[in-house]
Amino acid sequence: MRRPTHALLALAAAVGLLTAAPAPAGAEAAAPVTTTATFNDPAGDSAAQNRIRDHVVDLITRAEPASTISISMYTFTDDAVTRALTAAKDRGVDVRVILDHSTLAKDGSEYPALAGALGTDRSQGSWVYVCPERRGCIGGRVLPGDKDGAMNHNKFFLFSATGGAKDVVVQSSANLSGIQRTDLFNNAVTLVDSGLYGIYQDYFADLLAYGTTSPTGLTHYYRTPASGPYKAYFFPRKEAAGTTYDADPSTDTIKLILDNVSCAGGTQVRMAANLFTRREVAAKLVALKNAGCTVILAHDGAAGSMSGDVESIVSGKLSKRVECAESRGTGVAKVGLHSKYLLIEGGYDGVAGRKLVWTGSHNYTYPALRSGDETLLKIDDPALYARFRADHDHLMAYCAGS
Repeated sequence: MRRPTHALLALAAAVGLLTAAPAPAGAEAAAPVTTTATFNDPAGDSAAQNRIRDHVVDLITRAEPASTISISMYTFTDDAVTRALTAAKDRGVDVRVILDHSTLAKDGSEYPALAGALGTDRSQGSWVYVCPERRGCIGGRVLPGDKDGAMNHNKFFLFSATGGAKDVVVQSSANLSGIQRTDLFNNAVTLVDSGLYGIYQDYFADLLAYGTTSPTGLTHYYRTPASGPYKAYFFPRKEAAGTTYDADPSTDTIKLILDNVSCAGGTQVRMAANLFTRREVAAKLVALKNAGCTVILAHDGAAGSMSGDVESIVSGKLSKRVECAESRGTGVAKVGLHSKYLLIEGGYDGVAGRKLVWTGSHNYTYPALRSGDETLLKIDDPALYARFRADHDHLMAYCAGS
């Protein structure tokens, strides 16, 4: 039996593990922007559901005149964010947005409103650009059986100056759409770091450059730049010569991360997975459990979110596992899980007592690894780890009924 969401949120708030909803625009004594983590709760009230979106709107609202906002997003149907970006542009902020082509066909697409407010002339300070059809801006590979082709699956926001802070990166798992707030668990991290900001700006420039000049996109782009406690992984990553895209553990980034885990001393490996199809990752999780690690998985319970191969590999072989597909009553969509993150507490890369987070847009699927524009972000920060750990505990408790 799962514990009520409101009780879990009250407990988390009491120990400072969940980010409070931002103050309304124009509120006095607004807190300065700092490094933090934000988690929505689709099973909560409207404030809890909108927590990530409202945090982003708050950052946009507080962006300083003559500053720059840069966004790369898969789906964009949220008119509140469009209004905030329009107001920012009107007060002198340069607003630059890169979208996946598929968002044009989404019901309620905000592209027309963005194009009207920002323009499409990239020689100007503000603009919106759509990646080419059936590919990402960088990734252009179409995998066997993939009818949609590659995509720009990114979900990040860059602020050169907002809320008294400079060089702010927001990496989220959430698209800018209603269902991401009301029906799906998501996460976001806000990081104030000039080195990481520069890394993301370089990547943003590459998205635009390849999207506008490369006729087919790339089959391989993989980059892994680092800044202090942060390391970014940008995809697609191609398999080694002589192997196939879905059978090469030597180039599976998540599997290689897990290879660095030592199970001595009670290491815990926790995963929140929206989509999970990579056999190599599943097999490694089972191997870590067998080696003495505690391996705990929360994953989305929608049909097709976990492949049959992965199901057969992990079924009954992990320390604990839940599916997030919780009923909220007749005629109401089930609560699901859209977050994608990996937590490691214990031995990693020869060092004991680590508390590490990997999060971003990157699903545990072959397209995320081999074809699309994706970002995975490593965070070596015990305080942020504690927030993700609290969120994972919440997922495990809430979804235990499925």
